[in-house]
Amino acid sequence: MSDLIETRLVTLDAHLGSTSTDVIQYLAQQITQAGRAASAAELAEHALAREAKTATGVPGGIAIPHCRSAAVTVPTLAMARLGTPVDFGAKDGPADLVFFIAAPEGADKEHLKLLSKLARALVKKPFTAALRAARSNEEIVALVSEVLSDAPAAPAAPAAAPAATARPKIVAVTACPTGIAHTYMAADSLAQAAEELGIDFAVETQGSSGSKPLDQALITQADAVIFAVDV
Repeated sequence: MSDLIETRLVTLDAHLGSTSTDVIQYLAQQITQAGRAASAAELAEHALAREAKTATGVPGGIAIPHCRSAAVTVPTLAMARLGTPVDFGAKDGPADLVFFIAAPEGADKEHLKLLSKLARALVKKPFTAALRAARSNEEIVALVSEVLSDAPAAPAAPAAAPAATARPKIVAVTACPTGIAHTYMAADSLAQAAEELGIDFAVETQGSSGSKPLDQALITQADAVIFAVDV
């Protein structure tokens, strides 16, 4: 569903201020000018309130400010590639890629799933490299639209390994205050790490688009449990 983002919601290689507040206020204004929110001030206020709970900067020079707000009339993604990176609280430094995820208070599950797909894609280096290399707003929209149509669902529970090659087993639960971005990014980052380390891994994502509990058998067999939650 490419209607989540359009070319006028993309800003490339711009200097939008020196703080995360400056960038969020700019993107809120862009969303409002595109007719997707009733009030830029209210949308920015809600996004900044979410920012105050937990920083939205993530490793790799990426920030994902996001909120659900009554000011939003259409589920929306606004994106800025910053000419001057800005600190969004990530431990590895400031962000040059910023996606503002704006959802209405009553957003349906299908739209929330699509917004979450975008967040999940941002933990994948080929996608972020393509965003940094894109030369036009149209290219950005095409890249994001492709991800929204093709991104996989939540990591599935692995098949049981043969006894002779038994691997450590870990289960996890991820959750964040809004349930749109960090819930799923944490799940995918953990899944990638588990694959690299040769660990069987299953995760329950407790997001706003719904949650499927882990099978009790997986929990019973697990050697460890990870709670990556901030709720």
